[in-house]
Amino acid sequence: MITSRVTVLAMKTFGEFARQRIKRLGKSQKSLASTLGVSPAYVSQVLTGKKNPPDLGRQRNRWQLKVWSEFLGVVEDEVLDVVRFQLHRVPPRPKARYAKMRQVLLSRLESIDADISEEIRALELHPAENMVIGLMVQVFLVLHEENLGDRSHALTRFKEMCVTARSNKDFIEGDLARFFSDRPFSWIWDSERNDVRLYSDSSDIRQSLDRIDELLGKAPVSGFRRTAPVVGHVSAGEGFEYTDGGFPAGEGFDRVEIPPGVDPRLSTRLYCVRVRGDSLREFINEGATLFIKPESWEEIKDGDLVIFKDRSQNRAFVKKVEFSGDNLILKSMNSQYRNIVLSKSELSLLERVLSVVF
Repeated sequence: MITSRVTVLAMKTFGEFARQRIKRLGKSQKSLASTLGVSPAYVSQVLTGKKNPPDLGRQRNRWQLKVWSEFLGVVEDEVLDVVRFQLHRVPPRPKARYAKMRQVLLSRLESIDADISEEIRALELHPAENMVIGLMVQVFLVLHEENLGDRSHALTRFKEMCVTARSNKDFIEGDLARFFSDRPFSWIWDSERNDVRLYSDSSDIRQSLDRIDELLGKAPVSGFRRTAPVVGHVSAGEGFEYTDGGFPAGEGFDRVEIPPGVDPRLSTRLYCVRVRGDSLREFINEGATLFIKPESWEEIKDGDLVIFKDRSQNRAFVKKVEFSGDNLILKSMNSQYRNIVLSKSELSLLERVLSVVF
């Protein structure tokens, strides 16, 4: 069983901390050595302080961190705090105000910014945590409270219920954490707008989000589905107008939902184009939507479908790509159109098509 975090300021060394946990759990150093795949002598040296522990914060040592955490019966953050204090004299991070809820939230956080998780762990209660917990409280109350509507005092009563629940730590760490840990959801923190978005494949949660918008007088956000803007049409022979830098989210002429299999954390960056005409008919039907990832040049491999634009014109085209030294062979998917050979220096745009929805 994983215990809650304990104060580590009094811990002088990682070895002392680990020995206390092993003794308390009635485990053996030999068993730990076997689990880690190292010699008992090495484990003994680490536990007695003759050797420093490995720097478990490094990516290559993540598997060891997991082993130490499970063997000692403590959360990974606690192990990291002790190791970092011994190796780098980094002060332990403050204890999370809602430890169980934080574990749930970090496991469901969607972000392309890896630093946000560390930023959350560095604070007792991060603003993003505070905001998403407030939204989760609202969802929970809507799903568990009948007759919130059709009464003049419904909004006032709902707000009062939220304030009461929000101030109840036992509720947040108990019923609320359990409720959301058993349900599909994810969330995103928008630091620029100081806002959070809650996403879910659960129809109940999505309906409750729309109900909250109604109660609070906000415009519905379509169940908070992940969407990307459609910015133009494309064909094999006729490209589409493309503005350098792409189109900001929300400024396309339409928005479409991100399909399964596409990383939802990219939803704020993707854009789409639609196929027009039958010039791509051998592979893609008219009306199909191409989901494109900006700044994905380094990810592209032979055979990938790409959007490209050369420096001589401001129109982008869709082709399949094949690399040949410093050149790219951009292969048409329609025999009526010729292949194009360009050097990397001749391209002003080359971006990968992540998904095609017919």
